[in-house]
Formats: sequence, C-alpha cells, structure tokens
Amino acid sequence: MVGDPLLERTIRAHYNTLEWMPVFLPSLWLFAIYWDSRVAAGLGLLWIIGRIVYFLGYVADASKRRLGFFVQSLAASVLLLGGLGRVIYLAVTQ
Repeated sequence: MVGDPLLERTIRAHYNTLEWMPVFLPSLWLFAIYWDSRVAAGLGLLWIIGRIVYFLGYVADASKRRLGFFVQSLAASVLLLGGLGRVIYLAVTQ
C-alpha cells in the first residue's frame, strides 16, 4: 500500500492492534478464570491505554510508539504468563 504517510501509519497501527488480539483476549480470559477477574479487568484497561498511547504515537511518528508498545506488551505478558502459569500449576498439583 502506498499513499499518504499519515494514512499508512494509521492503517498500520490499526493492523498492529488486530495482530495483538489473539494474544490479548485468550490471556485476559485465562487470567480472569484462574486468578481474579478484577485484576484481569485492570490489566485489560492498562492494555487498552497502552494501545491508545501506541496508536497516537505511531500516527504522529513511527519512532514515538515505544512507550505505548511497552505498556501494552507488559500488560499482555502479565496476563499471558499469569494465566498459563496458573493453569500449569493447577495441572501439576492435581
């Protein structure tokens, strides 16, 4: 795709969000089931805030996306590792 750089960055930022959904949504679901739904909701909100910061930074200039990426990837990592860790722990202890 070739066109206006602002449009290209906006579309790419949107696609990046879609690419993270298969990681984020199952992680959120597992964390909410096996740990605490309130904590999962808080981490989910943090992920959304990180995605907004990422989106706004990426649209302004591709080099300004780092903070948003760090925040959303940290939230997704905690959800994923927490959910999978609890599932593995419960499978091993039973």
